[in-house]
Amino acid sequence: MNDDILIRIRRIVRAGQYQITDHALEEADEDDLTLDDILNVLLNGSLDSIYTDDIRGTRYVVRGDVDEDEVDVVCRFRQDETLLIIITVYVVD
Repeated sequence: MNDDILIRIRRIVRAGQYQITDHALEEADEDDLTLDDILNVLLNGSLDSIYTDDIRGTRYVVRGDVDEDEVDVVCRFRQDETLLIIITVYVVD
């Protein structure tokens, strides 16, 4: 199942069908992360967590390496699954 989720995430990212929230951009800027860093994590990272307790939809945490740091990207699919919404991003402490 986790592989299926990563396949869906990567397919949508490669198609350019993603949206980054202002919050994610602000958090990325604070941690000196670029859009390329975020996309690299989504395309090459592993699925770290799945949260199903949000009424807006299931959230997925993809973890990957950026230089010497581990970075988490939190995302969800739009209800029709045609768009990936990148909610936040941060360097793991």
